[in-house]
Amino acid sequence: MARVVVKISGKHVTPEKPGLLKSYARVLKSLAGEGLLAAVVVGGGRAARSYIDAARGAGLGNRSMLDMLGIEAARLNARLLAYLLHPHSHPEPPRSLWEALQAAATGRIVVAGGFQPGQSTAAVAALLAEALQADMLVLATTVDGVYTSDPRRDRSARRLPRLTYQQLLRVLEQSLEPGRYELLDPLAVAVLERSGIPSRVVDGSDPENVARAARGEPVGSLVEPSGGGSG
Repeated sequence: MARVVVKISGKHVTPEKPGLLKSYARVLKSLAGEGLLAAVVVGGGRAARSYIDAARGAGLGNRSMLDMLGIEAARLNARLLAYLLHPHSHPEPPRSLWEALQAAATGRIVVAGGFQPGQSTAAVAALLAEALQADMLVLATTVDGVYTSDPRRDRSARRLPRLTYQQLLRVLEQSLEPGRYELLDPLAVAVLERSGIPSRVVDGSDPENVARAARGEPVGSLVEPSGGGSG
């Protein structure tokens, strides 16, 4: 049976959306019960950006420290989701890949945020998928798939139902504002490519899309390694 790592945008896992949080908790518990869920990673969302913007506005220019603020915001979001998954979850968000593997060994759902400066939560999700030998990474984003350009800025953008990681990198290179169009960064792509792990990009505003992707339904966009992947 296929197992997935789920990466959820911090725009969805946020204290501003308690109803959506409740729905995610229900869906993730169900996937875990079916043996489909390997781990969950969440982003920092608005909280991360607020802290980073405030620090920059106050004169902080140290990029590593700014990254740490974002990491702590993502970890707080992860803790919120982990508590909603109690008692099925590991209560403490791991701070490293090693801690994540130790938490996974307990048999409980692992919910992680960031790990270290210079590393996105998408990269964390890719590394976890590789380390846990997951069959797929499901990306619950703010768009319903991969487009030829940012669909929120370009009305002529077309959704791509299937593409390779190399094609995805070419799409990302066209973005004028890296990080605004939430997909995978080059490090995450490199990890997934080398591991032969495909990913599926779905609209995370409906947690059922995550469940459909985990169960193998053709929702969103499928991104595969150049060699065809392992799933």
